[in-house]
Amino acid sequence: MADTPERRRAFLSNGLTSAVELDGSIDWFPCPRFDSPSLFNRILDEKTGGHFSIRPEKAFTLETSYLPNTLILKSKFTTADGNLTLTDFMPLGVPSIIRMFDSEIPFVVEIAPNFDMAMTRPSIEERDSGYIFKNVKTSESFEVRLSGTYERLGRGRARFSPGSGHILSIYFRNFNYGLFSKKGFVYPYPKEALHLTTDYWESQVSSARSVSMYSEAYYRSISVILGLMYLPSGGLIAAPTSSLPEVIGKGRNWDYRYVWIRDASYAIEALTNAGLHTKAARALSFLISVVDPSSKSFDHPLFQIDGTAPPPEEELGWLDGYKASKPVRTGNAAYQQIQMDCEGAFMDAFYQYVLKSKDVNYLRENMWAVRSIVKWTIGAWRLDGTSLWEEREANHHFVHSKVMSWVAMDRAAKMAHMLGHTEEANAWQAEAHLIRDDVMSNGISRKFGGFSKYYGAESVDSALLLLPLYGFVDANDPVFTATLKKVETDLLLKSGLLIRYESDSMGRVMNPFSLLNTWLSRVYTMRGEFGKASRALDVMISYSTDLLLFSEHVDSETREPLGNFPQLFPHAGLVEALLEYEDAVKAKKD
Repeated sequence: MADTPERRRAFLSNGLTSAVELDGSIDWFPCPRFDSPSLFNRILDEKTGGHFSIRPEKAFTLETSYLPNTLILKSKFTTADGNLTLTDFMPLGVPSIIRMFDSEIPFVVEIAPNFDMAMTRPSIEERDSGYIFKNVKTSESFEVRLSGTYERLGRGRARFSPGSGHILSIYFRNFNYGLFSKKGFVYPYPKEALHLTTDYWESQVSSARSVSMYSEAYYRSISVILGLMYLPSGGLIAAPTSSLPEVIGKGRNWDYRYVWIRDASYAIEALTNAGLHTKAARALSFLISVVDPSSKSFDHPLFQIDGTAPPPEEELGWLDGYKASKPVRTGNAAYQQIQMDCEGAFMDAFYQYVLKSKDVNYLRENMWAVRSIVKWTIGAWRLDGTSLWEEREANHHFVHSKVMSWVAMDRAAKMAHMLGHTEEANAWQAEAHLIRDDVMSNGISRKFGGFSKYYGAESVDSALLLLPLYGFVDANDPVFTATLKKVETDLLLKSGLLIRYESDSMGRVMNPFSLLNTWLSRVYTMRGEFGKASRALDVMISYSTDLLLFSEHVDSETREPLGNFPQLFPHAGLVEALLEYEDAVKAKKD
């Protein structure tokens, strides 16, 4: 089985923005927040995208790891003459990257930012201890302070002598209050910032429930979920990157730096079940804040991280794309779709939070949102729409979407019962029965006897695995058993990984979707097939990166992570699958 350099990618975050690093080079860094233009875009254009690299002058081998329960990256470069050790992290509260070094050998630092997604080359001012890179069109700046013994090599390049030190870099909307201004003394002190950032991550991640199986992957997934939360609002983004292709060179390149109702809802359930109720409530409150009580509950399937409507989709023609995969896009046209499953995903997350946290007052305060969603669902569940896969120009009566309307009504009824609203609960449960009857009448294939992808279809999609997970049908029900057999036959690859469905308007689906093995494992767990459940997770984790990170997709032959990285979906799914597996195995032993 082949291996690729991209498996060494690392993810840094401080809850404001994030960075992607590969072999000592920061190749992606949107500023000042997750969905802003990126200062470094080498991940999308090898030649002109821009980067911030620290590397030995001679050939090296590299080992990377995170400090336990953190998103603080340690990189050890080994050469014939000695070692260079880097500790890279993003301090809290500032769009900043701090890079601390301890080296036995000389090394070269190259800082090459570009503004406006690599459209604008900066001017450079050299200062006694660093650089100011200015956007020539605005007052923005990216400023760098150097510590250590070095000589400048021209335009953001420097050669450092052996020793210890740090490089502090910060983005500013206005250079007048930058690192080299009168206000410069207020910004992070690197050693103190490292200590405090370490404490922060450890306190957040270690508060989660423990597991005995794959604990390192579990805690890594918890840290990624938390790292994808925009702390000022609580919004959970689907991924921190844009336009990393699902398939090389096929145009399936999208911007995922937004809060999808569905993706965030799944992550809220993961946080809830992991016992991180405060974080779950924070993310849930974001979703409640964008509920529209006067029309469709969620006007868009995705929102910007401040809760506003998403921007239009645009193509950035000046960037070559990852491995020449054009177009590079910002914004996402999926906001135009009517996705019928969003309300159900949210409602289940809400219900699970209240059930596990026992925070009935939170439910009482936000019951208006439940009633709003009920009103929309009752009037809309009979309509067609797009599915969770966001197939463009593909409106159908998707079985998964219908079931999620059932979920919305069923969970609403359960929450009404929690508050003693019996009349509402009974009425809403009656509507849930209507939806279920409709699915059982129209959503089962006469050919193979299981649930179909959409009404009248003779094909399946992997979303049908969710039916028993939401309690719509028993996992051992004959109709679902036939569905599972069809999914295994048509969508399970030799690698043991699943694809979403066989094909769509853009062609045949080629690469597995990382999340899906968690659904498959959970189904096997519910069926009592624990060997199959653990094998599904074994396979999934074997295709993670060296740092146990998951991209949206993966090439099952080369193991190259594909699609945006890291992806919220599989990390949330892994947390859920591991917790459910652990609980089921324990219950069986007891």
